[in-house]
Amino acid sequence: MAAMYEAEAKKGEIYELKAELNSDKRDRKKEAVKKVIASMTVGKDVSQLFPDVVNCMQTDNLELKKLVYLYLMNYAKTQPEMAILAVNTFAKDCNDPNPLIRALAVRTMGCIRVDKITEVCVVSQGGKLQNDDDYVIRIKKKKACRRRRHLM
Repeated sequence: MAAMYEAEAKKGEIYELKAELNSDKRDRKKEAVKKVIASMTVGKDVSQLFPDVVNCMQTDNLELKKLVYLYLMNYAKTQPEMAILAVNTFAKDCNDPNPLIRALAVRTMGCIRVDKITEVCVVSQGGKLQNDDDYVIRIKKKKACRRRRHLM
């Protein structure tokens, strides 16, 4: 009986988080992603929220973007077909005028071992080192070295 109640509580919690992640209010979204990350940290499976969390990537809020990228790095390994949902946003973030967002996108893509995302990472970095910010160049070089080591 207790196990059934616990399962019901989990369903309710997931449903609540899903509603908050799809909220129009930025603060509610950020708090929901924080709750998802906290649940993930203590070992709860929140992978069923993957599409809802990925939708939160499309924001100008750097803190929210960092949280979503952290979630992606954790669950992309187990759900590579869902991680492909993030490809367009990664490509867009690689061309963002803010060097912090560009570096964050490059760093995150370098940590995700999904072929499609790796392709976008390589294409988005091709030939852009000359006009880029020093911080972004440093991140790109580190990720390129790690990718080469991974391929060898």
